[in-house]
Amino acid sequence: MMIAKEKFVKINKWAVFAAIFLYLIGVFTPLKYLQPGLLFVFFAGFMSLFHKDYFAPKPRIAAHLWMLPVVVTAATATVPLTEGEGNPLLFILTLLTSLIPCIMLLTASSEEKAPRRPRLRVIVFRTVFQSCIFMLWASVTSYCFIKGTRPDMFFWAMFHVFTVAMFPVFFGRVICGWICPNATMQDALYKNMTFKRPIENLPRAIDAQSSTACMNISGTVDKRAPLFPATLLMSWFPMFFAETVWDLTGVAWYPIAFMYGLIVLSLVFKWRKMCTHFCWLSSYRGINCHNSLWRIRYNRSQCKQCKVCQAEKACPFYIDIRNQDNEMPATCCLCFSCMEACPFDGVITYTRNPAEKARLKLEAKTGIPESKPAAPETTQAA
Repeated sequence: MMIAKEKFVKINKWAVFAAIFLYLIGVFTPLKYLQPGLLFVFFAGFMSLFHKDYFAPKPRIAAHLWMLPVVVTAATATVPLTEGEGNPLLFILTLLTSLIPCIMLLTASSEEKAPRRPRLRVIVFRTVFQSCIFMLWASVTSYCFIKGTRPDMFFWAMFHVFTVAMFPVFFGRVICGWICPNATMQDALYKNMTFKRPIENLPRAIDAQSSTACMNISGTVDKRAPLFPATLLMSWFPMFFAETVWDLTGVAWYPIAFMYGLIVLSLVFKWRKMCTHFCWLSSYRGINCHNSLWRIRYNRSQCKQCKVCQAEKACPFYIDIRNQDNEMPATCCLCFSCMEACPFDGVITYTRNPAEKARLKLEAKTGIPESKPAAPETTQAA
């Protein structure tokens, strides 16, 4: 069977949709049943969608990834997470959800050409980490609702302590690129969904906030970068008020309902627009991550102005890196998509190059910013 990239995406999308359906039925209905292999369906589906450009030309490699949920489902046939004696129908459906894409991809071939550049290692690590965190979140949630115990509170307590108090200081807004289950769902699944959104385009006045310093609360390294949209920060106030007044932090259903609410609302907008303009947790973390230790450095003097890293295509938070004169602002989620999109070496890096250090030092001393280099007429990828 010959498959194109579009069909490869559809196979993995429908497998993930089936897994979501079985998960919701098994966990949030009186059935109270979850086959552990279903969690690995999420992993295989997300990984295939994250790396569709690399797996689509070699579907049989993706098929080997899909063997993981098949094996786990078969191995845990007699030990599902359940209140009762088990449910043979849900077991069979879980097995089919992983077995069908595995067989389809194993017997497929493709004429798609693999990308010339290998995938950045940091992005491979990020996608694996994202998928594992999503599996952890789904497993903790299912255990809470099926077994009736409260490991979810410990999970969410640690989640908030690390992502609010510690991660922002060292890793910036990494939660929005590496940890948030909604971010994983959007980057892997929602980005590949082509249905017409109810709110296809935000009002221009709101959408323009993505690239303007409308809420200037930055530190010195962010003073020339686009910062938080007013809508993002304004959404923080009612949610903080509700949590405080009704003391929702100790309620089992609240963190689960909150995350599911974000996932459902994200279907209304384009990819990541929910995160960009309306997720109050996104702004909450971002406020604490100004001057974080880990940042992407944009070396302006090395940039060829080829416009390959356009904000709408490369950055989930719609940051136009070519307009940054120093380094990524607090709005950056450290997904490294811009670094991978750039066809030139040394433009977007982990550390600032010596020429940029000298330029910034001179600017700080004289107070006169150096003019940006003009875009060259022709460019040649490295």
